[in-house]
Amino acid sequence: MLSPLHRSRLKVVLSALLPVGLGLGVVLSPRLNPELELFSFHALLVGAVAVLALLVTLVIGMVGVRQRNVQVVLLSLASGSLALVYAVHGLASPEAGVAGVTPLTAGAAMPEMPGMSGGYSVALPVAAQLGALFTAFWLGLSVSPSDSPALRGLFRLRGVLLACWMVGLGALSALLLLVPGPVAGLIRPPPVHAGVVGATLLLAGVAAWRSWQSWRYSRFPLQLGVVYAALWLGGAQVILVVGPAWTLSWWIYHFLLVGVTAALLTGLLMQGYRPELPLGTVLRGLWNNRPDDLLAAGISRSVQAMVASTEAHDPYTAGHSYRVALHALRLARELGHGPESLRAIIQGGILHDIGKLDVPAHILNAPGQLSAQEWSVVQAHPLRGYERCRLLGFLPEELGVIRSHHERWDGAGYPDRLVGSEIPELARLLSIADVYDALTSRRSYRDPWSHERANAHIQEQAGVSFDPALVAVWLRLPRLELQAEEEWSWRWSMAVQSGAPGIAH
Repeated sequence: MLSPLHRSRLKVVLSALLPVGLGLGVVLSPRLNPELELFSFHALLVGAVAVLALLVTLVIGMVGVRQRNVQVVLLSLASGSLALVYAVHGLASPEAGVAGVTPLTAGAAMPEMPGMSGGYSVALPVAAQLGALFTAFWLGLSVSPSDSPALRGLFRLRGVLLACWMVGLGALSALLLLVPGPVAGLIRPPPVHAGVVGATLLLAGVAAWRSWQSWRYSRFPLQLGVVYAALWLGGAQVILVVGPAWTLSWWIYHFLLVGVTAALLTGLLMQGYRPELPLGTVLRGLWNNRPDDLLAAGISRSVQAMVASTEAHDPYTAGHSYRVALHALRLARELGHGPESLRAIIQGGILHDIGKLDVPAHILNAPGQLSAQEWSVVQAHPLRGYERCRLLGFLPEELGVIRSHHERWDGAGYPDRLVGSEIPELARLLSIADVYDALTSRRSYRDPWSHERANAHIQEQAGVSFDPALVAVWLRLPRLELQAEEEWSWRWSMAVQSGAPGIAH
């Protein structure tokens, strides 16, 4: 009998590959692949999808920048690359009649590309091949570790990256429509064309496989959306190469490309959907910079699900991640951090203990002192959390919080033994909030400390465990109303656990 994981794998593979198999099946059976020259329908389909692709590109790009997720930003570039295909496809097709473009119905001799027939405008197959290659490139890059130098450099340009890419695609589209011959000449030779097709399939396969590996433990809908998008993109590429134009298989190719855009958009919407919150609250958390809205609604449902899974794995920390993020947010605001840092501290604070999913429950909840071996397992949780989140698009600031929140000012912390200012500032900031909440919360091995006793301990550890400058600011903060805080934590945790999908440990 198949395990739940294998059933999920089989379901995804079958549902993703079924339309691809159907398209290849009709290509290999000419009797099942009749000609379908539906010119008007083609114009309507391509025009509508071109507008959809452009809107999806803009929405995904803005969301990625606002949520500080490099993977989402790169997926917007992939969607924009598909817009190139749709735009040229519509303008160069027979029903468009664009000046300088020879349509299929004109009967003029045009350079042929593999898989195209009947003098079909050279602009279309070239746009299809290049658009697929660009899309596969961005899909493949989106599943790279977000702490890689390339992705860090790209995200520094996030304010202009999407605009520059769309301008470049627009210029390429104009060249393909007005002077298609020289552009086609670059990729028309069989070795070059084969290389373009092979690179597209390789990048799409890498994107599908790595996204699947990430989805297995994160259950982020966006990861699954990339799996579908990559598989359908690769299948569409194969059908385009081996199937003739204006046949049933050619239409299946079109619908697969529509599916690529739909898969990315659906994954993004499902990842951010919050059924327990009004839409207005979600939009405020996404689009403005008020920290209270960010904390209430700026964390996606999928991130909340990971936190809920962590707290279910370690019941004594119920509400801990939320409270730590709340304390760290107050300290960051007092220090004058801007909106970007506030978003980073919220996401890093919410996810700082996510690596505990890899720590056995009997160790987390041990009533007595841990053995040296057990303690080494616990000390590995920052690295485990870091490894998880670096494959989900989180930026270096969040990753620094997750990895370094147990480092000490004197260098005696873990996992990297960083000293003083070597520790990322946001991690130094969060470590104070983390220790405060741990001391004032009930644990299996002790009762909670009072606010005064916890702060006295933090003051004693200034210059030892904690940055003394940050401790001085922390001690100036007014005490929170714990009853209100606990109510928020309880409501937040219950909303997460009641509405979140299951997470694989």
